[in-house]
Amino acid sequence: MALKITLELSAELEKKLREGIAHRDIEQVNQLLVKVFAPTIEQLFQQLSSPVDKNEFESLADQLANALIAYFPNGTPSLSDYAVSRADI
Repeated sequence: MALKITLELSAELEKKLREGIAHRDIEQVNQLLVKVFAPTIEQLFQQLSSPVDKNEFESLADQLANALIAYFPNGTPSLSDYAVSRADI
């Protein structure tokens, strides 16, 4: 199953995201990404008519990760496991 996710950001939110990246403010970027992705993920789950099996979930998660990686310029540092842990989100 191929899935394309398009995020629509307000100019203000995009500006904040770019500023967070420019300042390497991992906490700010993390918070903004959660804010951006939460409604999109909610919509995706509402569109699913049947439960997603493990392989489908892994495929969707990989696609989402690849799309996110492609959005950021080369050389952008990745978030540490600590920064994206369930407790910190």
